[in-house]
This record gives sequence, structure tokens and C-alpha cells, in this order.
Amino acid sequence: MKKTFSYFKLGIIATIAMIATSCQREKLGEVVKTQTFGAVSASVENKIEIGTGSTYTLTGSDLTIPATIKFSSATSRAFTINLSTNVDTVAKLITAGTLPAATTVAFPSGAATTINQVVVPAGVTSVSFNIIVNRSAMELSYGKNMAAVVKLSGVTNGSNIAAGKGNLIVVVKTGDILDASTIHQISFASPTKVINVISDPANYLLSSTFIQVNIPIALQGTPGASFTVNAVSSPDTVAKYIANGSLPTSVAYNNVNIGIINPVVTFNAGASTAILQFQTKINTLLAQQPAAGAPSVKFPTVALTINSPSKYSIVGSKNTVIVVMDPNFFRPYLGKPYTVKGTIGAASDMILCANYDFGGQGVAYNDNTSKDGDGGYRAPDFVDVVADYTPRSVVGWTASNEWLTYSIFVEATGNYQVDTWMGASGTSGRWTIFIDNVSISGTTQMGINTATGNNNNNQQPFTYRDGNLATQGNVKPVPLTAGYHIVKLFENTASYDMRGIVFTRLN
Repeated sequence: MKKTFSYFKLGIIATIAMIATSCQREKLGEVVKTQTFGAVSASVENKIEIGTGSTYTLTGSDLTIPATIKFSSATSRAFTINLSTNVDTVAKLITAGTLPAATTVAFPSGAATTINQVVVPAGVTSVSFNIIVNRSAMELSYGKNMAAVVKLSGVTNGSNIAAGKGNLIVVVKTGDILDASTIHQISFASPTKVINVISDPANYLLSSTFIQVNIPIALQGTPGASFTVNAVSSPDTVAKYIANGSLPTSVAYNNVNIGIINPVVTFNAGASTAILQFQTKINTLLAQQPAAGAPSVKFPTVALTINSPSKYSIVGSKNTVIVVMDPNFFRPYLGKPYTVKGTIGAASDMILCANYDFGGQGVAYNDNTSKDGDGGYRAPDFVDVVADYTPRSVVGWTASNEWLTYSIFVEATGNYQVDTWMGASGTSGRWTIFIDNVSISGTTQMGINTATGNNNNNQQPFTYRDGNLATQGNVKPVPLTAGYHIVKLFENTASYDMRGIVFTRLN
């Protein structure tokens, strides 16, 4: 009886266990059976226009435009959508009439961008992303409507793109977005296209060998990080302006004669100006004269153009500047011509022979021997300056057919007496005074021995006269016209020391 009951209990327990196991298997099957997820369709607006009243964020470097992808219903699982920006499509849209041709331009490649992929979570009806537009690109096309197309593709996990709703045309109205006064524009700072170098001392730096010309470049708009702009010479521009008569006193200065010091000009961070610099040799510039001893009447001219800024835009009407250089201005050794006084009876300061013009051999002087006297004075010039005088004034060791030139400025038109201070132990010396390469004195002969002892130190004035000798006959007036001129002292027969020339107004 007890045994029977025990078997009965075991049977009941086994039956209960079987029923429980069966129930557990039934519930697990329900859990692991294949689930189905509802697919959604993604879409964007056909076009958005960003202008007055639109939502956007504008900084000094970028425009940020928010955009939205909508779904046909709430998402039931996570997936991704690829995004890309295309500007080539804009031309087709303009051709099709979707975008107006007169006012629309495409963004440059890379100027309007988005993230590459949007991750869509479960349980949403839309997601947002940003379109980032380069401000510099907008400034380049200020006043135009700029367009790009954002394309949806590559939707994962069974969802899709709604038919005809996968492309978003983005139009930015730059005239609405940007204030004209804040546009970053690069241009030459000069208010005129033609710059006369000598009009402002800040335009140049002068050394004993080179002239450095400084041309300011300006940035309109609030300066930010540093950037660069390239600079090149533009000889064709000079040729064009000479040909059309706009530069009547100019001659093209050969491109090989200048060296642009900074062909890549840098605007430092926070700076609104930068300086383009080029240089030329003084002797090369001064050689642009009709003849030795004749002033330049056609001024060497170059043109410079800025391009390829690393950011911002260049003002097209101010991207080129024409630079005119007056060789006559840079010729005087003392920085300005000797003044020939215009007051009647006034004797001008002596033009000291050692202060001959810049320009070098064949331009400012001719010396046919090696350098004698003070070897360090105005080296490497060959002119023989006597070391016995402080400051240096006298030129010695002269030889026939040598010559020196001097820049003068005549205050008033009139007749002048010319006195040349010479010293020699003989009387055979002869010389000629030229003004602008035209003889004004004929050949003057020394006529007397000025030497004290066996030297030429006792220089005396010799006046241009009617007679053959500088000590005979009446003073012969020399007519001079007001303005800039070049005096050339030519040594016809030379065996003398030369101190200088004095002009005195007669009438």
C-alpha cells in the first residue's frame, strides 16, 4: 500500500514536470519566432532658399544651414543614409529652367558640404543635418544666388528613398545673407590705378645699390586669420595703356629688371594691410635715358597684378596697379638736385665734383682708368676722388674724354654766369659744360697755372667768356630754363683737379 502510493506520487510529479516543460517550450518559441520591422521612406524638400527671414548661422568663415530628412512613419529600427553634395547638377537645372540663369551660379566644388552619413535611430519621424557653406565662396559671387544639390543615397536595413524626394536643391541668396560692408575684398590700396613712386616717401626705400618699391594691398572687412595672395608682373597691361595713350610719358620697363621680393604676400592675423615689394638696381633704372647727360623724358613703368588669394575675394577692378618710376628723381647723389638760384645777382652753392650723380659708368660718369685717390669713396665707382679734402669734394687724376654729370634744379629762366673751379700746374686744360647733353659753353681753356708747388690743390674759378681763354674777354651769359636739368662736365683735355661749378644769375 505504501509502495503503491509512492509510485502514484512519482507519476503525478512526472506529469506535472512534463506539462511545465511543454509550457516553457511554447513560450520560448513565441519569443524567438522571426520578427518583422516596418520599412520607411525617407524624403527631403525639393528646394530650400536661404535669404532674409531664413534660419541659419553666419560666422566669419562659414554659413551653417539646417536641413531635415522626414520619414513616412516612425522608424522601427536604426539605419543609415548617405549624403553627398553635387554642384554639376546645377547647370542642368538652369538649362531646364528650374533655376533662373541670370541670377544663379553653382557653388565651387567643395564650397557647400555635409556629413557623409546620417545615422537614423529607431522611433523617430525625422532627423536633421547641417549644410556648411564657405563664406569666402559666397563673397566671390556676392549679389548672385548660389546653388548646390544635396543627394540622399545608400539607405540601409530595408528602408528606401521616396520617389522624386531624394534631391534637395539649396539656394543661398548672397545679397540677403551678406552685408556689403562686411564682405572681405582684397585690392590695391591706391585710390588710383597709376602710382607715381615719388608721390609718397613711403612708396620706396633707397640704398646705395637698389630702389625698393612698396605697394600697399588692403583688405576690406573684419580681418581674421592670416592668409596669402599671389603677385605677378603684368607687362601686357603696360603695353596696352601705352598703346591707347593713357601713359604718354611712360616706357615699358623690362620685366627682367625688377625682382618681386615677396611674390606670395602674407596678411598677418588681424591685419588689414600688407605690402607688396619689388626692387630694381639704381644703375639699371637710371640707364633708361635718351643719352648720357640727358634727362629721362619717358619713365620706366611696370604693372603688378594680385591673384589666387588663399581666402576671400579680389576686387576685379583693383587687382592691377601701374607703377611709374622717375629716374630723374633718383639720380642726384645728395637725394635732391643742386639748386640754381633764380634771384638776380645770386650765386648758387658750388656743385661739388665728388657729388656726381648715381647711375654708374656710362650713365653718370665716364672714367677710363682704375680708381685712384680715396679707394673707399663711392666704391665700386671708378671716379678718382682726392682724399685731401673733408668732406670729399675734388676729383683728380683726370684724363681726356672723361666726364661727370650732376642734377640741378633751376629756379627761374634767365641768363647765368658759369664758373668752373680748376687747379693745374699747366695751362693746356680744356673742358666743356653741357646742359641736357647740349653744349652751353663751347670749349673753355684754363689759360693760367694755379699750382702752388708741384700740385693741383689751388683750384681757382674760370669763367666762361667770349675769348678763347677762361681769363680773357667778356663774361658770356648762358641761358637756362626753369626746371630739372643735367649738367655734364666733359674733360676735353684733362690734366687738372676739379672742385666744382658755380652758377650766378645775371638777368
